[in-house]
Amino acid sequence: MAQNGPAGGGQMPMAQPAGVITVKPEPVPLTVTLSGQALAEDDATIRPLVDGVITDILYRAGTRVEKGDLLFQIEQDSYQAALEAARAALDSAQAAVPSAQENFYRYQQLAGTGVTQAQVDMARTDLRQAQAAVSVAQADLRTAEIQLQRTNIVSPISGIVETAQVSIGDLVTAGQADVLTTVTRLDPIYIDLSEASVSMLEMRKRIDSGEFSQGAEIDAYLILENGEQYATRGTVESVGRKVSASTGTLRVRVKFANPEQLILPGMFVRVNLTLGQLNAYRIPQLAAKAEPDGTLTVWTLDEQQAAKKLSLIATGTHNNAWVIEQGLQGAVPVLVDNIDNLQEGTAIQPVAVIINDKGVVIEQAPAEPVLEPSAAL
Repeated sequence: MAQNGPAGGGQMPMAQPAGVITVKPEPVPLTVTLSGQALAEDDATIRPLVDGVITDILYRAGTRVEKGDLLFQIEQDSYQAALEAARAALDSAQAAVPSAQENFYRYQQLAGTGVTQAQVDMARTDLRQAQAAVSVAQADLRTAEIQLQRTNIVSPISGIVETAQVSIGDLVTAGQADVLTTVTRLDPIYIDLSEASVSMLEMRKRIDSGEFSQGAEIDAYLILENGEQYATRGTVESVGRKVSASTGTLRVRVKFANPEQLILPGMFVRVNLTLGQLNAYRIPQLAAKAEPDGTLTVWTLDEQQAAKKLSLIATGTHNNAWVIEQGLQGAVPVLVDNIDNLQEGTAIQPVAVIINDKGVVIEQAPAEPVLEPSAAL
């Protein structure tokens, strides 16, 4: 390793070795990373619609059920009896109609010859009342059929069914607050993300202007809780139009296929949204320190091979690098290690390095005359 310190005498401080790469402007995918929470597409809570005693539970918790599958059975005897009574009432009402109709027709024909108009009107009223009684009986029968049908509690959607919150023999009531179970559709699944409204407005402006070389199509890739990237690409379903009064953020909803149910409702995940490509610099994240005001502190070299501090603003990220559009020109040397507690003006002994795809700094061969940008950035 070459030395940059003075040849002898010990009067000047030794230069501090530091790994250096050279970054240049290049086409860079602009990616923003947003945090969010998984949300099921459908989450149906199952409650009884009639009163009665649970007589059977017809599913196994944690399994998939299809729409219309029977989940619970409520005692049916009383509802069956009510249905039979409603049928009998309908038969009785229908039997009264022909007699009332015959009386009305006879009174019509005899009107003015021993039958007054008042009697005709009364016969007409009796007929209409008999017909109305049939309609009421038909409605009562339909209600009794619905009530009996509701003793069979079925799943309204296809999905994974949770453990039953009741047991056989429990009394349940229509409209009760306590749920019997829950059925959740996990494929596909939504991720609700949030981002500052100012940032979202700027993104939308740049997309609409066509500034990105790939247009306005947005790629979405999910990072699971264990840090692994989810294999399937997602699609942006919607960008909210209402800013949260408490957080000042907009909601972005992304949908992912979830056939293996790796993503579960309630999970906290990160999603990388790739908006397009820009001509920009990529600064390794290990070489930059994020400041409280949102800027990045990056160390470079001046003409005297001394440390020089830069304050930059990142547009986004790509892999292990910050994307920088402004504040740099041409080829720029960037210090990537031995920069903790570095002071501006410190003499630097640059060591050519590369950064592999795992973000590890590797020293190049000493004979390497030119510092090239890392291919992994």
